[in-house]
Amino acid sequence: MKKFLLLFCILIGYNSFSQVALKYVVKKYFRINPLEMKFSTFLLSLHKDPWFTIDAEDRRTDSSFYYLTGTYKNYNPFQYTPNELRLVVAEMEIIHEDSLKTADTILNLQLMGISDSNVAGKKMVEKEFKRFHNNHADRFSRNTYNSYKSKDSDTVAEIYSYFVSPFSIAPIVIAWGILPETHQYSFTITFRFKVKENNAIYIISPGEL
Repeated sequence: MKKFLLLFCILIGYNSFSQVALKYVVKKYFRINPLEMKFSTFLLSLHKDPWFTIDAEDRRTDSSFYYLTGTYKNYNPFQYTPNELRLVVAEMEIIHEDSLKTADTILNLQLMGISDSNVAGKKMVEKEFKRFHNNHADRFSRNTYNSYKSKDSDTVAEIYSYFVSPFSIAPIVIAWGILPETHQYSFTITFRFKVKENNAIYIISPGEL
C-alpha cells in the first residue's frame, strides 16, 4: 500500500509539473492568455488590444467555424525579429482515434513569426525552432518529432508536438516551414484546446478521464 501511495504521489506531482509547463509556455508566448480568463473575455481583449490589428473575423454559424486573424506591432516574444507577427484563432473539427471515431470541435491559437523567403529567413526560423525545443521540451511529459523533405532531400519543415500527461492529444505544437502562398519562412507555435463553459481546457479523448 505504501508503494502504491508513493507511486500515486509521484504521478500526481509529474502531471502537475507538466500542466504548469503548459501554463508557462502559453503565458510566455501569447500576449493575451486564454488560460487566465473566460474565453469570451479573451476574444474581447483581442478586439481592444491597441497592439493588435484584426484583418479578418468570421463568426461561427451552423455551417462554418469561428476564425480570426490579425497582426501585432510593438510585441514579439521570439528571439528574432519577424517581418510579420500574425495571430490566428481558428476553430476546427478533429476525429478521435476511438472505436466510434468520435468527432470533436477544438480551437487552435496560433502565433506565426514570418520572415523573408531567403536563406537568412530560413536560418532564423530554424534557430527559433531549436531554441524552443532546447528550452522547453523537458517541461513536458513527452514529445514527438516529424520532418518533411523536398524532392532534393532538403528539410523543408519540422514539427514538435508536446504532451501533458495523461492526455493523448498534444496541447502545444511548434513548427517551422515555408508558407506556400508567399514562399516566406515561418516559425509557428500553436496552443490547442477546447472551450467548455466558456473556459479553455485540455482536449480529452473519449474514455481518457
